[in-house]
Amino acid sequence: MSVNGRGILFFKYTTVLLVLHCLYGVKVTQANESLTLALSGVIEDKCVIGIPGNVSFDFSQHLVHSTAIAIDCNQSMFVALRSEHGGLKLNKAEGKSALVVAYDIELKINSIKFKLMANSIDIKQEQRFSAGVDIPFATSASLKISLHEALTYAGKYSDTLHIEVYPNLAQQGI
Repeated sequence: MSVNGRGILFFKYTTVLLVLHCLYGVKVTQANESLTLALSGVIEDKCVIGIPGNVSFDFSQHLVHSTAIAIDCNQSMFVALRSEHGGLKLNKAEGKSALVVAYDIELKINSIKFKLMANSIDIKQEQRFSAGVDIPFATSASLKISLHEALTYAGKYSDTLHIEVYPNLAQQGI
């Protein structure tokens, strides 16, 4: 066979193997090949709470106030509540005994079926509550604060209610 004939035969053989390899995945070589990829990703903990707009509750005329709260948490969470005075404190001159009017708090997060009820007296020291194992992500909650009876004594009443949300690392076994 001539050199030119061998070249054509080699070309036909190579073309047939290439077509078989492309169409049917036939491997021509016996080399051991492998590919190892390292894949990773990190998502930082996020747990934030806020009230859209500027909201203040004035109990001068109404016994019940409510508002929507925005919550964005990317894992199960705890809710912490603390009342600065244990209720609405009547601000009087120094040295006189302070009158404190207790109120009830109801916090609902429907997306994770969480409902919390507390009294301001009970949360003068911070209390923490597990919101369960469900993750709320970006959701809304409702906050309702109610007095049992109307304010009666003249003067200014005030309290600061602290509500915090933070990741429940115990749910993750950390």
